[in-house]
Amino acid sequence: MMRTVQFLKTRFTSLLDDRGGNFAMMTALLAAPLLIVAGVAVDYSYAASQRTHLQEIADAAALEGGKIFDGTNLSVATTAAKNFLKGYSAQMPGNVTSTMTADGRVFKVALNASVDTSLMKVANVNSVAIAAGAGAIAPAKPTNITFDPTYAKGFWYKKISVMVVRPGSTAETTLATIVYQPTTLADDGKGTMTMVPATGTIDLGNYTKLILKMEIKKDYCPTGYSGKEVSPNRTVKCTATNQTSSKVYDSTLRTDNPNQMDSLYVDGKQLQKGTAYPLEAYFGCAAKQSHAWEDGGGGPTQDFFYTVSADCSGSDGNYVRLTQ
Repeated sequence: MMRTVQFLKTRFTSLLDDRGGNFAMMTALLAAPLLIVAGVAVDYSYAASQRTHLQEIADAAALEGGKIFDGTNLSVATTAAKNFLKGYSAQMPGNVTSTMTADGRVFKVALNASVDTSLMKVANVNSVAIAAGAGAIAPAKPTNITFDPTYAKGFWYKKISVMVVRPGSTAETTLATIVYQPTTLADDGKGTMTMVPATGTIDLGNYTKLILKMEIKKDYCPTGYSGKEVSPNRTVKCTATNQTSSKVYDSTLRTDNPNQMDSLYVDGKQLQKGTAYPLEAYFGCAAKQSHAWEDGGGGPTQDFFYTVSADCSGSDGNYVRLTQ
C-alpha cells in the first residue's frame, strides 16, 4: 500500500509542476479529485482487509468467553475474552474498543476501531471506522438425568450402561446399567428388564464425557453363560460355562461412535451415521425425549426403548459454537 501511495503522490507533484500551458492547467484542476478517488479506493481497500482481520479476532474472543459462559457468569466470561484480546493487541488496528454483552446464553463480543488513511487525508478524512461483532454459545450440559427404560425385546441379551469420564481421566465410570434378559424366542423375543440402581434419576457429577453403551450377546444369556432354546415353548435356558467364547460380548454400540449413530432414534427420527452429536442433542435438555435403539440385528424395528430428561443448568465448552 505504501508504494501505491508514494507513486500517486509523486505523480500528483509532477503534474502540478508541469508548466506546459493549458495541459498543466487542466491537469492541475483534475489531479486533486482524481487523487481523492484513488485515495478512497486504496484506503477503503486497506480498511476492508483490517475489518476482516478484526472479525477473525472477534470470533475467537467470543468462542473463548462463550465456552465458559452459562448465562449467569458474564463477568467471568468477559475477563476471559478480554485476556484473550490482550494477546492480539499488537495485531489489531489502533484505538480498538471492546464491549462484551449477553443475550440469554449467548456471549457477545463487539469490537470497534479506526484505521488511519493516507491519500484521503487530502480531503481531511484522517481515519475510517471499522467494526466487528460475534456471538457464541456453549450448549447446555446435563447435570443429572432421569432415565426410564420402557420396553425391550429381541432374541439377544443386552446390557446398557450409562457412563461418564471424569476430568483429568480417560477411565469410564459406570453410573447405571439396564439388563435385558430374553426369556422366550417366541413372538420375536420377549424377556425381563432390570435397572441398577432401581431409581431412574442419575446424578452425573462433574464429567467431560457422557456415554451410553449397549453390549450385546447373541446366545441369549449374559457373559459366563451359554444359552439354548427349549422346545416346545421356545423358552431360553442359561447354563454356566467356562468357554472362552461365552465370556465376551459379540458386539458393542456406543453413542460416542459416529459410525453407529444411525442405530439410535430420537423422538422417532433416525440419527445420521457419521455425525458426532453433542450431548444436548439426545439427552433431553430441552424436553423429555423418547429414544429407541436398534441392537444391530438389522430388523425393521428397534429393540431397546427408554425416555430421558435432564437438568441442564451448566454449559459444555467442548461444543461451543458461533451464533453470528
